[in-house]
Amino acid sequence: MKRKILITGASKGIGKAEAEKLSAENNLFLHASKLSSFQKKAENIRYFGADFSKIENVSGFVEELKNTTDSMDVLINNVGIMILENFSNFKDEDISTLITLNLHSHLLLTKKLIPLLLKSDNPHIIFMSSMSAKNQIEGESVYAATKAGIMQFAHVLRNELAGKIRVSTVHSWGVNTWDDPEGSPILVPENIAEVIEFIITRERPFVIESIDLSHELQWKGTSAPWSPQKINS
Repeated sequence: MKRKILITGASKGIGKAEAEKLSAENNLFLHASKLSSFQKKAENIRYFGADFSKIENVSGFVEELKNTTDSMDVLINNVGIMILENFSNFKDEDISTLITLNLHSHLLLTKKLIPLLLKSDNPHIIFMSSMSAKNQIEGESVYAATKAGIMQFAHVLRNELAGKIRVSTVHSWGVNTWDDPEGSPILVPENIAEVIEFIITRERPFVIESIDLSHELQWKGTSAPWSPQKINS
């Protein structure tokens, strides 16, 4: 049975990989900051453009979405950006953008779509968090704050919606969305898409509350990339 799935931030990176993975078996509603970001459009997919870094655009997007459907089965909150900087050097506007796009827009969009999700027989909300929410990596202070906020919000929301809407959170270490060389010890967007498909195809009442993902060789803070090489035994 096809599901109606909304994916935010779906024009590139992880969101694009999710859309490609889920398109064959589902009815997709894809969001990007600009409609022109979608280079190729399929006739059976609905496309939307709205810049969520301006929080007032969320309401307009939801109204546009409601003109195309009166229900939703899966919401994948994927949109977000990363800005790396020591906190003392952070620009005020960058702090605001990160908090608005990575956290505030997710909360507001979720709130406004709960009524549509409740019309589904098998509704599911998925949040793309990050392992930054659980770690202390220099330069990621504001980004980590937004992802930790998403993590805790999802935990509470899961309790509030128990028995009505399943809520899952994905925490990944670095994902190659910035063109690292092929074969680098880092996840690729398709890895995340495979996990998303696995999560939403589990039968109720089973729910994957949260899941941690990484490449088996990925740096996780135990030793930095610039640390002395390990001695081979």
